[in-house]
Amino acid sequence: MGREVRRAWVIARAAVLTALFVAGPASSEVQKRPIGPLQEAIYGFAVAEYCGLITPAVAEGFYLQRDWIVARDGIGPDRERADRMAANMAADWQYGDHGLGGYRGWCRTEGLAAAFRFLDFREAVLGK
Repeated sequence: MGREVRRAWVIARAAVLTALFVAGPASSEVQKRPIGPLQEAIYGFAVAEYCGLITPAVAEGFYLQRDWIVARDGIGPDRERADRMAANMAADWQYGDHGLGGYRGWCRTEGLAAAFRFLDFREAVLGK
């Protein structure tokens, strides 16, 4: 009985070590900037939201742009979810990195730029 338990333990340990080796080193590094057009749009919306710049027109522009990017690039639900998570985590990190009061400059630059991009996209698509 002892020999069988030891053998099972060795096999289980080998499986865990193999899984760790295949997965590579764990990274605690947070993606700090969006990558790709979908992440850029989601990140911009998150920044505008942090800054209190979301209006119905800005939100509509974001949803139109997001849907257009997803359709244009053939992005599936799994990738969309992964991009959404990465972009929101990047926005969270940036907000925290700017510190107390430091986010005001972030809002004047990135926040306003994102809001205007969504308004421009909405106007281009809907003509309003």
